[in-house]
Amino acid sequence: MSIYNRKHKYKMRANQFITETALADLEKHLPTHLKHGHRALTGLMHRIALKHNIAVDVLHDIFKRKHHKSPLDLLKGELTEDDQSSQIQDFIQWSIKTLNLHEPIPEIILSKDSEVARKGHHTGVNMPHENKIWVYVGNRNLVDIMRTVFHELVHARQYQLGMIEDGDSYPGSPIEVLADAMAGKWIKIYGKDHPEIFQ
Repeated sequence: MSIYNRKHKYKMRANQFITETALADLEKHLPTHLKHGHRALTGLMHRIALKHNIAVDVLHDIFKRKHHKSPLDLLKGELTEDDQSSQIQDFIQWSIKTLNLHEPIPEIILSKDSEVARKGHHTGVNMPHENKIWVYVGNRNLVDIMRTVFHELVHARQYQLGMIEDGDSYPGSPIEVLADAMAGKWIKIYGKDHPEIFQ
């Protein structure tokens, strides 16, 4: 490889590293600044662009390429129903891999039936004998829905590992405490790469 090609390759990698670092910086601070409106968000983007010596437009474009919407789009309100559904499906696949769930993977039913939620006093149910999970998604924040999804998938994994028997699930039971703890931990880890879920 010629000296020119080596220098060109190094420069490309250096530029990629700079833009990735700038993007991570923006994602880290974005949730806080979204609460303060357009001026705060614009100021944040200019500061990060200056800090990493890139153009604001470049920062805007790499964010949009990854998240399929610009930082300013997030100021316009909550995600659309289609956006939310797509993100939940992505999160489900991520959760299945994270928990090392094996076949048969439970079918996840996303429901807006508030009557079922009220009568059962729950927003999610694992039904291992039917290989299904029911999650209430009506009038809830995206991050709360995802937390419930992960909680119920933990129960599915517990069932696969032989950790659950009939009657083991009740408020404060060991399997519930474990599912709560894991859902709380992993939603934070996922949220670091997907700050848009915190709206």
